[in-house]
Amino acid sequence: MKKHNAFWLSFIATILITVSGYSQEKAAHLLNNENFKKAIEATEVQLLDVRTDKEFSEGTIEYAKNINVLEEDFIDKTKTLSKEEPVYIFCKSGKRSEKARNILLEQGFKTVYELDGGYTKWEEVKK
Repeated sequence: MKKHNAFWLSFIATILITVSGYSQEKAAHLLNNENFKKAIEATEVQLLDVRTDKEFSEGTIEYAKNINVLEEDFIDKTKTLSKEEPVYIFCKSGKRSEKARNILLEQGFKTVYELDGGYTKWEEVKK
């Protein structure tokens, strides 16, 4: 019985360590509103709004360039960006920016940061 309990304790500990490591890794590229704002105001940065044209026209973060991640030419349009400089991206809530981040990293971009909670959270905090 003790071997059985030791197995389960070891198994649960392994899962917790794995999940904890994943959360820390994910958190490193997610920036809250305050840190995102500081980063994009510090210097000229590559700031991408990866939402649709309609969403972009309804409001965006100042100086953001709109490249819709759902369009077929997303990768082509990102070729004007420097892969060596950080890219800061956002969408409405974070799902599309995660997709865009993965695509950019696959294309060889070195550093890509996401706005945690997306533009929705950005607007909520401004109020």
